[in-house]
Amino acid sequence: GNIACWGSNYLGQAPPGGVDGDFVAISAGANFSVALRRDGSVACWGRNDEGQAPPAGVDGDFVAIAAGGDHSLALRRDGSIACWGRIAEGQARTKLLKVHHR
Repeated sequence: GNIACWGSNYLGQAPPGGVDGDFVAISAGANFSVALRRDGSVACWGRNDEGQAPPAGVDGDFVAIAAGGDHSLALRRDGSIACWGRIAEGQARTKLLKVHHR
């Protein structure tokens, strides 16, 4: 689907031109947004001074996303989690986690 935004766009919180896709989920952090496309890829825009946009190599068959103040998480179909952004307060671990379902 399409994304509609309103309000202040001082730090680029609204999706810029060229960010398109069949979006199925969106989450907003502090002055940035991350969106999940139907094909499992993510798009991110807005403030990026803490690495809020996913770094190179963070990709996968994502099925869910979430944004915190200055970090994002994405759940892969295989149950592993990718996290990027500000991790100074322990929001993420240094390596990807595996989620175990009970």
